Amino acid sequence: MENLATIQTIIQAEKHPNADSLDIVRVLGYKCIVKRDQWKIGDKVIFIAPDSVLPDTQWAAFYNARSSRVKAIQLRKEWSFGIVESAQNIGYTGAMDDGLDVSEIIGVTKYAPPEPQDNSAAGVYGNGIPKTDETRWQGIRANNLPIGEMVDVTQKIDGQSLSWLFEYKKETDSYDISVGGRSFIFKKFVQNNYTRNVAALGVAEKIEKFLRSHGNVSLCFRGESYGVGIQKFSHNPHAKKPLGVSFFSVWNIDDRRYEFKGSKFYIHNIASELSLPTVPLLEKDVVLTWDLIKKYDEDLKQINGEPFEGVVIQHLNGSFKVINKHYDSKK
Repeated sequence: MENLATIQTIIQAEKHPNADSLDIVRVLGYKCIVKRDQWKIGDKVIFIAPDSVLPDTQWAAFYNARSSRVKAIQLRKEWSFGIVESAQNIGYTGAMDDGLDVSEIIGVTKYAPPEPQDNSAAGVYGNGIPKTDETRWQGIRANNLPIGEMVDVTQKIDGQSLSWLFEYKKETDSYDISVGGRSFIFKKFVQNNYTRNVAALGVAEKIEKFLRSHGNVSLCFRGESYGVGIQKFSHNPHAKKPLGVSFFSVWNIDDRRYEFKGSKFYIHNIASELSLPTVPLLEKDVVLTWDLIKKYDEDLKQINGEPFEGVVIQHLNGSFKVINKHYDSKK
């Protein structure tokens, strides 16, 4: 998971090709449009990542007047993704070490769609289970991206995170089965879109049998709940579909890790056996290139005739997301 606001260094600065008063600067893998001659290579800045929410303060008023969420914008046919600001303008006087998280200090928070009220929550996730959130490719240093490796490309669905937990209890030789959203697990009796979607699959017994056949392993199936009433806005095709869920990953509760491409518990290896719906597998066993990233980042506007939020690229040692700028700019 990326930090929202960090100290970073400008690694590239060039004139905007279509605007005399603007430059394009690069921080990590992000390109941001700024005023002409405002920054040069080597300058230290505060970088605010997409999907951040800015505080209601004077320095943020310019951005908040346009959107309450930091998102992709296109200016004179060039994309800007993220915000570059000076420590002086924000009023930050602390250390300026690369990568230092200053989100809390400057009041930047994470944008997240609303979840059910707290009275439906039994508690937060345990056993090291993290919130579902992929790192954007721009937030990964170039030499750490698996360029040249074989990867799978899966579609990212714009809904709400859902987790289905099967935890083996040795003392009773039984499985504790629960359902959760992005941040917490729901009480057993709660009826909401998350629990209804899981119940409608009708495969809990089949999954339990599978887990027992693999030594009573405990797994958490992670997916996206979507449909009418979820993430509803005009550009989201999944907000118009019947309620459903598509799984995209598996967290091994026993080993406290995700099961990535190549693992026997990789979601696309076991989904057909368990009758689990998954996010669309758009490309399988393809070589990761910069052109492949660019394709889903900004070249394509639709997949199968519909707008798409982005993709998640799965590799042997992890995964990361590529957010489609055309979609994000309309969100």
